[in-house]
Amino acid sequence: MDPSIRNLAHRAVLGIAMALLAGCEWAPLTREGEGVTVTRPEHVQTCRRLGETTAKVKSEIAGVARSADTVAEELQNLARNAAAGMNGDTVVPVGQPVWGEQRFTVYRCRTGR
Repeated sequence: MDPSIRNLAHRAVLGIAMALLAGCEWAPLTREGEGVTVTRPEHVQTCRRLGETTAKVKSEIAGVARSADTVAEELQNLARNAAAGMNGDTVVPVGQPVWGEQRFTVYRCRTGR
C-alpha cells in the first residue's frame, strides 16, 4: 500500500475513534451524586464545611486533548459523587481544572441529613 494512503487511512481511523470517544462519558453521575449541587463560594456562607475532594480524569487521549467542557463536566460528576459519599450536598470548585485535575470543597447546606 502506498505510504500516503496508509497515512490517510490511519488518520481517518484515529479521527473516527476520537469522535466516538468524545461522546463517551467516563465519569457518570451516580444517583447519590445527583443530589449534590455545584455552586460558588458566596452561596455556602451558612453551610457546614465537610472537607475537600480532588477529582481526576484524562485530559488527553492518544495525545489529543479532550474537550474542556467534557473534562469539566466529568470532574464535577466525580466531585458530586465523592461529596455524596461524605454526606455532603454541595461542592464548590477550588480554582480551575489543570491537566484533568481539580479540587472541590464539600459542604452540607441542607438540614435533615
